Amino acid sequence: MTFISIIIPFNRPERYLKDCLDSLAEQNLDDEEIILVLNGLTEDIGELLNDYDLNIITKSFESEIGVSKARNEALKMANGEYVYFIDSDDYIYLDGLSKLINVAKSTNADFINGEKIITGYIRDRFSEELENLARDKIYPLTKNKLSDEEFSLRLLVGDKTEKFEVLSALHCLIKREKISDIYFDESVRHQCDYEFMVEVMNNVNSMVGVEDALYAKRVSDDFLNLPCLNQEMEDGGFLVYAQNYKDAYNSINNSLLKQIMNQKLFRYFYDVYSIKFYSDSNKKWRNEYFDAYAELVQDVSFEKVSFFKKRELKALQARDKNKLRKLLKMRINFNKLFDMNNSLRIKIAIYYKFFNKKGINKNQIIFCSFKGDYYSDSPKYIYEYLYENYKDDYDFVWVLNDKKVKIPGNPKRVTRFSLEYFKEVARSKYWVINGRQFDPLDKKDSQVIVSTWHGTPLKKLGLDIGNVYTMNPFIKHSYVNVSKQWDYLISPNRYTTNILKSCFGYQKEIFESGYPRNDILYNADEEMVNRIKSSLNIPEDKKVILYAPTWRDDEFIDAGLIKFQLKLELDKLKEAFSDEYIILIRTHYFIADKLDLSGVEDFAIDVSKYNDIAELYLISDLLITDYSSVFFDFANLKRPILYYTYDLDKYENVLRGFYIDIRKEVPGPLLETTDEVIDAIRNIDQLKEEYKEKYDQFYERFCSIDDGNASKRIVEKVWKK
Repeated sequence: MTFISIIIPFNRPERYLKDCLDSLAEQNLDDEEIILVLNGLTEDIGELLNDYDLNIITKSFESEIGVSKARNEALKMANGEYVYFIDSDDYIYLDGLSKLINVAKSTNADFINGEKIITGYIRDRFSEELENLARDKIYPLTKNKLSDEEFSLRLLVGDKTEKFEVLSALHCLIKREKISDIYFDESVRHQCDYEFMVEVMNNVNSMVGVEDALYAKRVSDDFLNLPCLNQEMEDGGFLVYAQNYKDAYNSINNSLLKQIMNQKLFRYFYDVYSIKFYSDSNKKWRNEYFDAYAELVQDVSFEKVSFFKKRELKALQARDKNKLRKLLKMRINFNKLFDMNNSLRIKIAIYYKFFNKKGINKNQIIFCSFKGDYYSDSPKYIYEYLYENYKDDYDFVWVLNDKKVKIPGNPKRVTRFSLEYFKEVARSKYWVINGRQFDPLDKKDSQVIVSTWHGTPLKKLGLDIGNVYTMNPFIKHSYVNVSKQWDYLISPNRYTTNILKSCFGYQKEIFESGYPRNDILYNADEEMVNRIKSSLNIPEDKKVILYAPTWRDDEFIDAGLIKFQLKLELDKLKEAFSDEYIILIRTHYFIADKLDLSGVEDFAIDVSKYNDIAELYLISDLLITDYSSVFFDFANLKRPILYYTYDLDKYENVLRGFYIDIRKEVPGPLLETTDEVIDAIRNIDQLKEEYKEKYDQFYERFCSIDDGNASKRIVEKVWKK
């Protein structure tokens, strides 16, 4: 007889299922059947399934039938002594299922379960989630002196999670004979586990919870296009949760389970609901949600709750909103006293409490480029156009972490995240930025955000990325949340317009004006070129190579900090070209490493901190890059471009992926070794001729709007000048 039937409903992208099946393949299964229900699947996964030495049985439905029906169809096919449910976008950590199976074989218990950890991380990075939980002292759930039954029930309820959900069929081994006539309600789309699990709990006689058997319950990294069921109901889900909780509670026979559910009910109130009630002006949390929660706790006795917490509960039970608000204010302010070391959080609080309540200066414009690290990019050129033509009409503020940077005029300068920064952000009518603004700050309705972004995209961004390898797995959420506040989004071409719409989920008009940062490439004269070369001590008789590589998603140190390994062999380049060339090396602003140029100091110059890369384009005879978007801008000059793509397959297929076919569409050769780069430079005139037609086509597609007047067009559009 088959020991375990593993049931997986599937209608998500293949990349989710791969993590799921990879985790199952590591469980050392030998008497399993995996029933994969293809629930309205639109992509071919045959090649993926062939990669696994697992007993996978598939059942297909042309249209989506829902999770409940998919599970029911699989239950009818199941032959295992035990049934196990896993969602296709989830995965098992290490030997989490093997531990459940071992306990089932040794105890023959009716119900065996482990712990579910809610995460946004891909499988390769789940250990980081566990580290975060350990730092917050909420992981793992330990058995201590609990009985098998109590520990199992605490795992089932999710004793330490903030989610209101308390009963789930996931990551449980259930003896099939105990559910032979139990099925999921196919009329229910959300929270379909409740009724099923109530019947399971009322049927089983023996339960065992297994310590350190972990299951990763993944929330979707693209809540806009691929929301999981819980994300679908986030706005109006509270009442559904409350009703399901009430129905389940009233139907359960197990008094210990009811007690644990009540403890979870209070935990959710204390950690989640009360904060929303206090800080959110949404009438739902203070009216119908309040009434629903008060009804749930009416007859509940919370004996182990502290005196101060019990006062809040009694106010809730009495439906005394004013008293509850006063008690919550005391609690929140008291907690703030112990959080005074978090200066940024305090400044944000001051922003909302004081600065953001004052009026704005309708003539003030605040500019920020690359988080205040540079005076550069499109915000610089919009500022200089406004200053040159309308300096008497506006008050200018620049966010600059180095206040010594030279700027035309005398704008006010503020350091990012200083109190002065928050004050000026709150009072500025216009924000001009070239990236994502600081997430915790919401602009007022009367304020205007002009986002220029910072490049024509080659590598995928935001919602268009598959698996996320960056430090923050919820970066896609940030793309959507910040872009909702933008009033103007600037694009240099139609190609970029389409991408910005998809990667940000952007619904408003995008202004195809060209990039202000490229104005200099059309307007600069020879005097400016000579001045820039002189500032870098570049000899007049030397040509200039600019090497501008991007960062790799899997080489992060911390959020916004990336390590970088210089793979281009500068000593070889020096030996080959030091008589003719100087090489400038410009790394991405995320990169934290300081370049080691020992032995090539007289040939290579680190210009990573040089404020404006557009000025470096002007003085460069040749660009070497990889997957950085710099080549789209550099192409405005119609000078040669080489692509040093030593890790192309990994970058394209694992880390990011591209919007264009880099092998066919870029206007220069793809090179894998330093020797190939050297050979290409030696034959640069031949390569220019070879790529001339492709370069012309590339220029027409990506650069034809740029003409030196983008800043003028934007000022006319936004400021009506």
